[in-house]
Amino acid sequence: MIVETTTEPTTPGHLEVMASRERTLAFRALYDAHVDFVWRNLRRLGIAPGEVDDRTQEVFVVAHRRWDTFEDHGHGPRAWLFQIVLRVVSDARRHRRRHPEDADGGLAESRRSEAPAQLDQVARRQAMEQLDRALATIDIGRRAVLVLHEIEEMTAPEIAKAMSLPLNTVYSRLRVAREELEQALHADARLEEIEPDQPSGPVLVGSPAMTTRAQRDEIRGTR
Repeated sequence: MIVETTTEPTTPGHLEVMASRERTLAFRALYDAHVDFVWRNLRRLGIAPGEVDDRTQEVFVVAHRRWDTFEDHGHGPRAWLFQIVLRVVSDARRHRRRHPEDADGGLAESRRSEAPAQLDQVARRQAMEQLDRALATIDIGRRAVLVLHEIEEMTAPEIAKAMSLPLNTVYSRLRVAREELEQALHADARLEEIEPDQPSGPVLVGSPAMTTRAQRDEIRGTR
């Protein structure tokens, strides 16, 4: 007895639909896995709190447009996404220079008064604001290296690949950025002493840089 089996013909249109579906699922997986990484680094590289969600979407719009051209050269999609993050941050900085909104550079926003909350929550918020202010004083190139190394725990060779930099340049930028961060934190602490109405909080960043896993985990969880 011969049993005949039939299969649906594979048409070019069917293949395109399947490829499109797989592409969508793959990009969704990329988004879910790395949206916090993108958000966090946009924030640490100077994007204002009220703007960071929109800029995060902008990063993934660009990534989606270029998704077909992505190639993993051994250091994963984070390096690729971080390149887009840097470009979005650069565009945002250029836009702010051309269209300034805050005469004080956003200082008022960073020091705005808030409704009473639990003391530890207030302290953590103030510590994160202190970190943001300190990071904002560092050149964007050195700041990117510092954030990737100290917060994202990427090695210097990984950062060199991600940012297309010579390894010695990464080490140099990291050393200078740590020194600048320490100086900025000390200056900010002196400012807090001058303004006693600002309650103090625990410093998430130590000298010479962010070194403990607990500190990094708290920064990563800030969204």
